[in-house]
Amino acid sequence: KQWYQRRVRGARYAQIRLEQLADNKDQELTLYTQLTENLVYLLWRHVHHYTVHGRADTHQPKKQLLSSQDSIKQLTRELSHHLTDPFLKKIVDFTSSKNTSTVTSSFTSALVRRLRKLITV
Repeated sequence: KQWYQRRVRGARYAQIRLEQLADNKDQELTLYTQLTENLVYLLWRHVHHYTVHGRADTHQPKKQLLSSQDSIKQLTRELSHHLTDPFLKKIVDFTSSKNTSTVTSSFTSALVRRLRKLITV
């Protein structure tokens, strides 16, 4: 009888531990999703600034590094090599598969669309 009770307690402990591990993984995935969304937003914000606003600030010495037309063209060319369509699609798929919120998923999709427009201009 003691042997059976130990097995039952061990099984309960294992079940509780597995549930805790599953909850931890779910929280981890949620954090990764939020992190990915924030990083896409920061990337879009920076690329938008340098490609759109950098052209207007050519007279300021601090912004000469990225404000020249050649630098901006080089930046967009390099970004198009690194931010490929399959890579951006994986980002959208990852955030939309994890999110139950369509607002957040739509936000990331919109940012990815905007990024694509900026790097193909």
